[in-house]
Amino acid sequence: MKRKTRPAVAGRIVAEKAGASAASRRLWDGLIRFNRKITGPLRYTRVVLTVRSASGSVLGGLILQSYWKESYVELLWLSERARRLGTGRRLMQEAERRARRRGSLLMHLNTYSFQAPGFYEKLGFKRFGGMQGSPAGESRHFYVKRLSG
Repeated sequence: MKRKTRPAVAGRIVAEKAGASAASRRLWDGLIRFNRKITGPLRYTRVVLTVRSASGSVLGGLILQSYWKESYVELLWLSERARRLGTGRRLMQEAERRARRRGSLLMHLNTYSFQAPGFYEKLGFKRFGGMQGSPAGESRHFYVKRLSG
């Protein structure tokens, strides 16, 4: 009877603590190198847009990551005082303008049921997926918007 051999183990799994930042950077560098071999330059940019009061306080903002031919809204947040004044719409329009200018063909984002799914739908984003139950009683929604010239 022939005995099956196990494949070699690459190493042990470690939960990084003190070196988490350096390990994270190493992981990202490895993934980016791999992706570039397949797809060419990433063309990564990250733009942070803020809305500020007359005194300079941050009232909200948006973080936009762009790579290849897509842009991702990492987050959009507005303070209570900046909500329902068209500020979110203006931020999204500026993000979309920047995405188009850099050549992105689509924008995508995710939001929770207790945040703003209806807001993104009004801006032309289409839901393409979701998941239930995290956090309890809520759901997460994934959206995309195709950008034209």
